[in-house]
Amino acid sequence: MKFLVLFVVLLWQQRFPLPHRSTSSRTFAWWLKQVEKLPRFMNWHRHFRYSVVVVLPVVTITVAMLLADPYAFGLLSVLLKILVLLYVLSHISIGKHLEAYRSDLKKGDTQGAYHCADQYLAVPEVRVSDDLTTMNHQVIRALLHRWFEFFFLMVFWYMVADIAGILLAWFSLQYARATHCDAQGWRYLHWIEWIPVRLLGLTYALAGDFLRGFPVLHSYLWDRTTHSADVLYRVANESLAGQSVAMSCPVDESAEEAAAELDRWQRLHIRSLSVWMVIIATATVGGYLL
Repeated sequence: MKFLVLFVVLLWQQRFPLPHRSTSSRTFAWWLKQVEKLPRFMNWHRHFRYSVVVVLPVVTITVAMLLADPYAFGLLSVLLKILVLLYVLSHISIGKHLEAYRSDLKKGDTQGAYHCADQYLAVPEVRVSDDLTTMNHQVIRALLHRWFEFFFLMVFWYMVADIAGILLAWFSLQYARATHCDAQGWRYLHWIEWIPVRLLGLTYALAGDFLRGFPVLHSYLWDRTTHSADVLYRVANESLAGQSVAMSCPVDESAEEAAAELDRWQRLHIRSLSVWMVIIATATVGGYLL
């Protein structure tokens, strides 16, 4: 059933693309605003704040979904899961901007590519470089991490813990981005990402050059401090024929070469996604994800 729900969601997104959404959820922002009105909220212990802001709504929604399961032969519960997945996965809708960025590169319009990267594809906290090679790798790193957080992480926890898993991952992600709420909020997300990011890194190694990618992944296997984006970028970078990182790349890389490099990273993405769809389908047939 989980595979069927995921298949319907992906098919729906492909046939009927949802409007572009920002990475921040207005629903979560509204909920956080209500909780912050509680007396002395910021003086509470950070674990208790996380429990109220994240764990409480996850448990409440999960219980409501379980209560709805017996109705309409379970179809109501399935429909609600599809709607939740559609809402969560719609926040990764960057295909239009990525295509515009690639198109600008292929046309040699580096200024247009810069503006597109700066507004839509780069990490907001990091200033986009004027150097074409460095900018291209900044975009690649940001895309790897965004796809991981807003797709792979959500799907992974949905497969592991059903609706409770995806809600926990989603609320934790939004909580970590609300830095004004808790300066240590990212730590909860870090542990939720710890296993999935290494599994995706293993997939990159399998879909690329395993002999170069796996040793890098192995060096981060028990690392508890390195950011998820760095793990993904370095493993994927080595898996693509051991290309050196941005700072080691030639500074005179042409726009066409940058576009071709972006295409190679995209193909690695597609191969990795195919691997996991086969794994999920096999587990479903075997009865492990029913």
